[in-house]
Amino acid sequence: MHKAAFPNETLTDLSNFLTEPLASSLFQFHPNDLATSSFQPPTLWTDWWDWAGDTSSDAGKDPWLSLMHYYDLHRPFQTRTDGHEWDSLQDTIPASLRLLIDDARRLALSREAGHTVFPQAETQPRYVRPCDSESTASPLPGMSPKKSHEVNQMAHLVDSVLQSDPALSNVRHIVDVGAGQAYLSRALRDRLGQHVLALDFSDVQSQGAAKRDAAKPKRKMQQRNTSNIESAVNRSESLASGQSPDHFNASESADINRGSLTYMTTKIDESTLQSATDAWLETDTDMSSIASTNSTVDIANRRPTPVVFVALHACGSLTPDILRAFAAAHKRVSDTEPPLKWSPQAAIIVGCCYNMMRPEDFPLSRELRSSSEPKFKLEMSHRQLAAQVPSQWTRSEESLRDARLALRKIVWRALIQDSLAAEKSSSGKGLDETSPEEGIGLPKRLGRLNDAAYADWETFVHRVQAKLGLPDGKLERADRAVERRIEVFHVLRCLLGPVIESLILRDRALWVRDMLQASRTSLGVELVNLFDQASGSGRNMTIVIRPRNHNDAASSAGE
Repeated sequence: MHKAAFPNETLTDLSNFLTEPLASSLFQFHPNDLATSSFQPPTLWTDWWDWAGDTSSDAGKDPWLSLMHYYDLHRPFQTRTDGHEWDSLQDTIPASLRLLIDDARRLALSREAGHTVFPQAETQPRYVRPCDSESTASPLPGMSPKKSHEVNQMAHLVDSVLQSDPALSNVRHIVDVGAGQAYLSRALRDRLGQHVLALDFSDVQSQGAAKRDAAKPKRKMQQRNTSNIESAVNRSESLASGQSPDHFNASESADINRGSLTYMTTKIDESTLQSATDAWLETDTDMSSIASTNSTVDIANRRPTPVVFVALHACGSLTPDILRAFAAAHKRVSDTEPPLKWSPQAAIIVGCCYNMMRPEDFPLSRELRSSSEPKFKLEMSHRQLAAQVPSQWTRSEESLRDARLALRKIVWRALIQDSLAAEKSSSGKGLDETSPEEGIGLPKRLGRLNDAAYADWETFVHRVQAKLGLPDGKLERADRAVERRIEVFHVLRCLLGPVIESLILRDRALWVRDMLQASRTSLGVELVNLFDQASGSGRNMTIVIRPRNHNDAASSAGE
């Protein structure tokens, strides 16, 4: 049985750690800044700055790689087998960095796939069983292995949640928010027999999903009439059969064991998510009443249709918007007279793209908003680095090669900062177009180069000169000490990324818990590690809202 402990630290502890002098100083600069001739490191960097810049033992392990090995050997719940390497790292790495990494490891949420890490358990985490290996052995049609893994796991969790409590046993309607190409929507329809609203802000995505669906001749799906829903793109079966988008087969609607899929395009926020669901359920109720007296909504008694919200990688502030819409709709059910036609019963949401968050969406929880401690401000640099998954960098030779390449891109771009700034200045152009996220006094933007450009320094210089129109001889490589320092600096920032993401996730979970408690509902909130990060699914944490008192079919002791 897998045993694990949970950190007892509060949100304030995580916030305080990120505001401590050493941790906070790492986010006051960009790697590009460190390569400039005018850069002066803060005094508190002295020990690691000297260590990283010492090239007298350059034949040994790179300093950044020593940090990664220390980070890996310090991994929670892992038995340390190489005592010699541990002792060597203890002797080599400056104490300030060891303490920083120790705290980062302690404060970050465990990311072991399958574990429920919030609310905290006294002995060990609850365990969400993954879907059967047979369903993940090969990628699903049209999907990458990563996307296939995510869709399989998400569909499995939705099914488990619906079976976990009698109150969810009659759920037949799911809103997939930010559905994109509707891979998850189709899985919920085809595997679970659910009526699914695939909601996305992009008409291109919705139409692409509908065309992909229409290209499958093996399954004759129910076509939903959405002529009275603004911006609906429900054309999948119409395109396949040559019928008009308004075609509706009443006999198929009467089959309550068959799912359906409706595409809708709209701007998604707290308000439009509720109104889109209103419109969808209004149409569903009308068509169901025409098709059969076995309507999915009891019209006579006006019992609300139970609805579940799902989102697979809801970008930026879409996650808090979904949570706000869920809480608002839950309140509307009890406050509205006559009652609404639907009520939110559960939500299963995986967020992503923290760099796209609105500033007002952190902090959200009462604990952080009311704290008397120094306030932690979530800057763009924090949000960008929250997506880092350093625990996977040294997992295999291939992942380590990828990490080396990613680091080389950061360092080599930084090394040409002075040269590009000088070129910008000599051209007579000002620095009006600078971007604070990319360093002080950023000159003309280099943009992205392909991986082949980083094969060696000469190739890199040639590509940069060709792209920016620079003369030969302008770009010179700095000494190795500068490179090593930038490498260590960037890796340290990345090692703090999981702490930043943990702070954001726990802040959201406590915020939801407080909202649910304030409404005196029987619902509770959990944070579940759903995906295996080794699959490439870095954003693997799911916010699950469901009835608190349940016979948990999705959670059991992991053997």
